[in-house]
Amino acid sequence: MPHFSRRRVLQAGLALGAGCLAGRAMATGPGLRVWRYKGLVPSFLDLAGQGNLPYPVEWADIAGGSIVIEALASDHLDYAYMSEIPPVFAAAANAPIKLIAVVRGDANETRLVVNKTAGIQHISDLRGKRVSFVRGTNTQAFLLNLLQHNGLALSDVVPVPMPMQDALIAFQNGHIDALVAGGISGLRAATMMDGEMLEGTAGYYAGNYLIATNDAALADPVRRARIGDFLQRERATWAWIQAHPDAWADRSAQLTGISRELYLQQFHQRSQPAEVVAVDDTAIASQQHVADLFHDQQLIRRAVDVRPLWRHDFNQLLSV
Repeated sequence: MPHFSRRRVLQAGLALGAGCLAGRAMATGPGLRVWRYKGLVPSFLDLAGQGNLPYPVEWADIAGGSIVIEALASDHLDYAYMSEIPPVFAAAANAPIKLIAVVRGDANETRLVVNKTAGIQHISDLRGKRVSFVRGTNTQAFLLNLLQHNGLALSDVVPVPMPMQDALIAFQNGHIDALVAGGISGLRAATMMDGEMLEGTAGYYAGNYLIATNDAALADPVRRARIGDFLQRERATWAWIQAHPDAWADRSAQLTGISRELYLQQFHQRSQPAEVVAVDDTAIASQQHVADLFHDQQLIRRAVDVRPLWRHDFNQLLSV
């Protein structure tokens, strides 16, 4: 695990083209504005030994998706974790969002969970069924891919877009027949709500997760250096989670009230651990596939070239 001494932080600033920064400039002034959502890296920084940041941080505890994109675009946020999909809509609106790193994780995390009483044995049985997903997220991308690869369209099912917590309640009460869910939400539906993972839906593409910032933050030497430092801490914390599943499960259970055993089940069923990696052509092509899929389904009005969203500024830092 990397050790983030004051000297290392300043060296990171130099590597990022911020060699003129003095330690005082790095440590004072307005805080780095970071989106925080329980269960993601900010919840584990202290346990991973990454919580003693040498600069102020302003945590943004706001809902995800479009609200985070709006905060980034209006320069009210400097750093956020998100799926591939919200930046596609940002690109369609010419918002000044930039993608600086990729969080690659469990390729099989997102699945289709069906109600045992809904009569869904095969993907073809989804026709006419009420299927829930979260609009503008990787769950929607997963469903579109799943349907397209099996000769179906969104119009062949009864789409029920809603927030995941609402979807879980609706699923438990029998108001929807199936839901697309990942991670702990999918396990809750399958193990605690009379659901089951539909066979044959593992491995359908749902997209990467990304680290996003904006043009203004990258143009500011102080904010840019802080972003580079926090990005290294993000990487170190994901590595800590991989090495300490019990402590991760304990903290996750404290945050959500969901049993640590279910979190450990999620951990041990992963196809691969999450890790922060540099921007590469594969990641850009992955997002382009998602953008094309949403355009083909007429969910965005014009075709989007995602390449201008991406920046390679931190690739060298992430290769250390």
